[in-house]
Amino acid sequence: MPSPPLAFRAVAVLAIFAFLAGCLAAAANAQAPAPTTQQRTLVAVGTGTIAVTPKDRNDNASIVAAVRDANDRALPAALTDARTQATQLAAAAGMTLGPVISLSNSGTSTAGVFYGPYYGVAGSFGPNRYCGTIKTRSSRIGRDGKRHYGRLKSHRVCRVPAVIQRSVQLTYALA
Repeated sequence: MPSPPLAFRAVAVLAIFAFLAGCLAAAANAQAPAPTTQQRTLVAVGTGTIAVTPKDRNDNASIVAAVRDANDRALPAALTDARTQATQLAAAAGMTLGPVISLSNSGTSTAGVFYGPYYGVAGSFGPNRYCGTIKTRSSRIGRDGKRHYGRLKSHRVCRVPAVIQRSVQLTYALA
């Protein structure tokens, strides 16, 4: 069977390109429907930061109790903060805040990670273990200009997180 003439193939290719261009133009001109009031939402992020204040900074059980207490108090503070911010933003936009559609919990963290050592909420010596034994050694610069190290010494330390921070994200319907 002989192949079609070159002019016929060129016309077929041009027809395909014209069809595709027409489809793309129609898709580009199509507009999404305007959002209805049921689709309008507002997202607010709230943060609750509570200081960890154990009764005894050298007792692991006291530190664990203080971390749990701060964690329990940080979540309601984060929810209140998110609600306050959402209310202010909706009022500034001239809208009314509706019910909560969804919420997301970012979990627990320690603040100040970039400003000091991070000991972790779970404990620097393991889960719920804030006290433990570490080994250190002294050093000095000798007359020869080199660093000389002393003997290793073991001692007990307790590392208390400064604060517990909880974050939540709430999505509200707008009226």
